[in-house]
Amino acid sequence: MASFVAPGTHLQHLILDTKAVATNDQKLACLKTLRIVVKNLADPQKNADPKFRQLKLSNEKVKAKITPCPSALDYMKAIGFEVVNDDDGEEYLRIDASKTIDSANMQASLCELNNAIEMLQPKDQSTSSFVEEKKTPEGIIMPKKSSISSAAASSSKMSEKQKARQLMEKKRERELQEAKEARKKTSNLIKQDKYVRENDENWKSKQSAACVKSGSGDAITSFSDKFGSN
Repeated sequence: MASFVAPGTHLQHLILDTKAVATNDQKLACLKTLRIVVKNLADPQKNADPKFRQLKLSNEKVKAKITPCPSALDYMKAIGFEVVNDDDGEEYLRIDASKTIDSANMQASLCELNNAIEMLQPKDQSTSSFVEEKKTPEGIIMPKKSSISSAAASSSKMSEKQKARQLMEKKRERELQEAKEARKKTSNLIKQDKYVRENDENWKSKQSAACVKSGSGDAITSFSDKFGSN
């Protein structure tokens, strides 16, 4: 069985040209296409719709944006897509209808894509508003409006190592924030248990909410439990 590779790793490969040499514009076009797909999947109201769970690879516009960056295909597979050939001979990237899409994971992937785009995009464009786009049932990306100027100002180009380091730093920041929120939630549960014990006359000793959350409900909690009564 092949080992699991995190989606963010494929974004690093895409940025660093480890599988193919693409221009900066090609990388940006590819990343923005991925962002449109992931943004739709992060929306619980959209990710159940088959239209948003597939991308038509045989479509010329899609092919032109994905093909220059082979790591993009690996990225799509890492977030749940599979390459399938329909009876009509068309090739698709598709998430099977039987699979449940985790919106929280897709939100995290969306953050990684935004970080990757920010690293490659000139400063005058990276601060512009997000361009709203829609995808047709055939998998064609159609822009609805554009607030980004076509003229790109020259900017100092980061080295490939700097790009990878910045991507990893932002990923660590997100993981630290998630861990902080988890600790805060557990602390609130402990405080809630303490308040109930001190103020509820009908309170009886039982497994705490914090233990349920941490999965330690079966742990030994007393000397007699551990060593016996003799």
